[in-house]
Amino acid sequence: LHSDDEGNSDASSACSDRSYSSRNGSHHFLRQTEDFLRQTEDVADILNRCASANWTERKEGLLGLQQLLHHNRTLSRVELKRLCEIFTRMFADPHSKVFSMFLETLVDFVALHRHDLHDWLFVLLTQLLKKMGADLLGSVQAKVLRALEVTRESFPCELQFNILMRFIVDQTQTPNLKVKVAILKYIQALTDPETSDDVYGSKSPDDENRREPRDTLVGGHFNIDFSSERPKV
Repeated sequence: LHSDDEGNSDASSACSDRSYSSRNGSHHFLRQTEDFLRQTEDVADILNRCASANWTERKEGLLGLQQLLHHNRTLSRVELKRLCEIFTRMFADPHSKVFSMFLETLVDFVALHRHDLHDWLFVLLTQLLKKMGADLLGSVQAKVLRALEVTRESFPCELQFNILMRFIVDQTQTPNLKVKVAILKYIQALTDPETSDDVYGSKSPDDENRREPRDTLVGGHFNIDFSSERPKV
């Protein structure tokens, strides 16, 4: 009898442990679900603020988005689609403080979601290059350059080059001289991994041989003679 009592006690204890473990697992799952729903609601609120007509709310939305990105909170496909639409409009944001913060946020966004943004790369790259032709404060231009640098490092070179060629041959595009030069410099940085800050600084005859057909292609479309500006080697 004593042995049977011990067996029953052990079985009861095992059932109790399993029941506790099951309840604990359920509570953990519920907490995770609640956290996910709360985060989703937070993202929706942040995106709504970014899309607001009020510049203060747009700025607050960008601040919230920066916090999410800094914590590596990746966005869902639906959230990404909406944010890309918002960011496309923000390239023309009339408020300087919002635009400056947008450029900072853009760098974090591209760094975290670069594998998800190939379909948006045409907008991203061409809009940044167009900004190089605008009259910007030095601090803002530095942020545009930083965004271009991160973009160049984040996407396949061939994809970027094809996009630039599409932009160059598009007759509906009328870039000013600053933008044309910015495009040439960007293409050089793509094709010359060890390029210097001086767009025409030659490192070797091989560099020069690669540079000439590229400059001929771009210069021909833009009606720019780059050879007169290139130093002799």
